[in-house]
Amino acid sequence: AKPAAMEEAKPEAAAEAAVKEEVAVKEEAKPAAVEEAKPEAAAAEAAVKEEAKPAASAAPVVEVEMEDKEVAELDPLLKKQIEFYFSDSNLPKDKFLLNETKKTPDGWVSLKKISEFKKMRDMEATVPKLVAAVKASEFLVVDDKEENVRRTTALPDSDVTIPRSLVAEKFPLETTIEELQVFFSSHAPVLSVRLIKISEAGLESREGTFKGAAYVEFDTEESAKKVAAEEILYMEEKITMKTKEEHIKAAKEAKAKDDGKGKDSKKRSRDSSGGDEKDGDNKREKRDRAPKEKKEGDKEKDLEANYKAYPKGVFINVKGVGEGCTMQTIKDIYAQYGNVKFVEFREGQTDACVRFDTPEEAAEAVKCEADSKTEICGTVPTVSLVEGEEEDKKMEDIKARQMSKIGDKSRGGRGGRGGRGGGGGRGG
Repeated sequence: AKPAAMEEAKPEAAAEAAVKEEVAVKEEAKPAAVEEAKPEAAAAEAAVKEEAKPAASAAPVVEVEMEDKEVAELDPLLKKQIEFYFSDSNLPKDKFLLNETKKTPDGWVSLKKISEFKKMRDMEATVPKLVAAVKASEFLVVDDKEENVRRTTALPDSDVTIPRSLVAEKFPLETTIEELQVFFSSHAPVLSVRLIKISEAGLESREGTFKGAAYVEFDTEESAKKVAAEEILYMEEKITMKTKEEHIKAAKEAKAKDDGKGKDSKKRSRDSSGGDEKDGDNKREKRDRAPKEKKEGDKEKDLEANYKAYPKGVFINVKGVGEGCTMQTIKDIYAQYGNVKFVEFREGQTDACVRFDTPEEAAEAVKCEADSKTEICGTVPTVSLVEGEEEDKKMEDIKARQMSKIGDKSRGGRGGRGGRGGGGGRGG
């Protein structure tokens, strides 16, 4: 019986041995799998590290770019204003800006300098804002550094604004350019509006007074003629209009007529210069009828009453201008800061004194020039307010010259040293 039992146990032992062998095979296979997985994990980890490195080093470059190149949103009003500065309507007449375009062969003008114009400061213009405005323009471009601007088209050889412009009159004296732009834009597209200012001599002048007339430039000659043919009311009063060509023609005819009168007057004066006894009697009669001379004290009181003192703080010194500079050049440059009333300068000198209408304008000029450092005829002058004893002395000198002029006028002559009531200036 025992051998039989042993024979029955053999299959079970064989099965158990087979299981143990399978387990052993699996145990031997485990290290190989681990060893194969290790290189793959190391490679993946190394790849992640390599990808992370460039990203970390690129971050500072992006930050610097954002700091240097501020991106501003487009301001339509700034776009309209800078396009006006460089337009056919304005640039040929704007001596300062036109001179700036001539400083480089391609006509580049600093955006920083433009941002310092009074109008631009009022509009809170910055260089990034102007860059956005120029990029949206059809005829202006910025340079690669986004620091300068220029036109893409050449200026016309003649004044193309005359045929498409009207002279409109009878506006209230408090009317503004912006109000007229809005008003005429309801009749036709308007490119520009200029208030006509008249000096005491009756001539057009930037320093004159607005008398109720304005130049209105439209987009085309046809638009101008269409508006001129209409009956237009402004604040319930009919305004009068004529083309700018008609206005210029009438002004020339009036000037020629005045010149003719002057010649006739001189001729009559020469014809009567021989004189006779009757003429002598007439002259004596006029002298007899003339009012008696005022006492010296009364004269001084009259002079003081007629003298108008300037406020303090309106003078600036401009020291170190370049050779070949003229009084007009200096005036054109500083007119961007306000109403320049007078420039004390003689050709050949290197220093000038500029008088503004208000202390605020003078202070603004000094402040802005400290940053912009405008070049005048090849050099950058030093600009400062006239203050203290220097200002007091200047005010006294001006008063003396002005009082002398007033006295000359009251006597009916021009007198004074040099024939103009002063010795070396135009009255400050």
